Amino acid sequence: MIIFAIIFLLLGAFLSIKNPKYFVIYYILASTKFLGFIDPSSFIIGGVEIGYFGLNLITVISIFFNSKWYDFPKNTKLFLYTIIAILLYGILKPVFDENSTLIKAFIASKEIWFYSIFIYLIVYRQAIDDRLLLRSLKAIGVFLSIIYIVGQIVPEFVPPLYYNGAFVRTFYPTYISLALFLYCIDLKFSLSRSLKDRIIAIILILGLVLAAHSSLIIMTVLGVVFYKYLFNKNLVLDKFSIIGAIALSVFSILFAFVFIDELYNELINTINGIITGEDNSLSSRDVYNEFRWEAINKKKELGYGFIHQSSEFMKEINTISTNRFMERFTVIDSGYVDMIIKYGYIGTTIILVIFTKYFSKGFLNKYKNPLSLAMSIYLLQYIFINYTWSVYTFAHGIIPGMLALYLILISRNFYSKNDREKRQY
Repeated sequence: MIIFAIIFLLLGAFLSIKNPKYFVIYYILASTKFLGFIDPSSFIIGGVEIGYFGLNLITVISIFFNSKWYDFPKNTKLFLYTIIAILLYGILKPVFDENSTLIKAFIASKEIWFYSIFIYLIVYRQAIDDRLLLRSLKAIGVFLSIIYIVGQIVPEFVPPLYYNGAFVRTFYPTYISLALFLYCIDLKFSLSRSLKDRIIAIILILGLVLAAHSSLIIMTVLGVVFYKYLFNKNLVLDKFSIIGAIALSVFSILFAFVFIDELYNELINTINGIITGEDNSLSSRDVYNEFRWEAINKKKELGYGFIHQSSEFMKEINTISTNRFMERFTVIDSGYVDMIIKYGYIGTTIILVIFTKYFSKGFLNKYKNPLSLAMSIYLLQYIFINYTWSVYTFAHGIIPGMLALYLILISRNFYSKNDREKRQY
């Protein structure tokens, strides 16, 4: 395993300096566990995972090999400074509070280091093949969707790291959502009206549904409908399109209720469960987050920073090692709880305000084009998804999110005034 780890890191180091356009693809593939065949998180030395941590360290170090590493575009500086600030704050806060050693806080910061890919993309923006990046993201989304579909029919054909003998789980369904938005651009603006694109869109939707992350499914479908039907070809909200989309939605819902009794009954039971407090998904979160809320109330303004599981502070926290939702202080299934634990209410608010400012740039006339608008809608769904899935503080949200933000900022490179409807991605 050590040999594989060395090869993995050396190849990453070589590509990051000599061939940035392929390093970005290498980085994305690594985040998918190389499409289910090689898991970098299994590269462990001395009890410390060096796979992804080493890859992110390489990403950061290679930035300084660019002679103009300090020459950031003005429109990215606030976001870059925010990334650096949340990383330094999270590491230093528990040290100053005497809740952790510097080394343990540094190790506990490993998920936030995935933001380094955005800094790398900005520094090496002149060397990145943006069209290759777009094609790769679309291909990965389609591949992951096909894996979910195949898993329903012949799970034995699913790559080993994506199937545990009981269910299929890919890394990450957020790539499927991102790919669907990219294909939606073609479906809306392409003059060819390709049947292939429509079939691929259906495959992506099926994959997203089979991935079974409800918040991601709902927000992606709503986002795609919003993008495709509420904006006209000039990317302006058209009142007739809005009326048509609302009418179509109402008709579809009524049709579903009339002809699908199971759907109607399930919806009614879910609503009743939420109203009475008996909804399993919500009540279970209340239970397994109880000890986290108790801790939050003690430091609700500024949070705790990055707390490692083996730190002395964790002896004061009532975790349960036999429950995967309660074995750690951090939590992947309640994004806002996780952010407040790390940064408090004040830090979380500042982060969300700055992130939303950047994520919504695709709606501004200065940046607005088919690609930037689609990516902004993709990113803004994070606000809602983060309630049940920690997309701001874990790799499954950070990596696709930073790729989408990069595409917003460089999207004008794809367009001229006369060919908006001709471009293919």
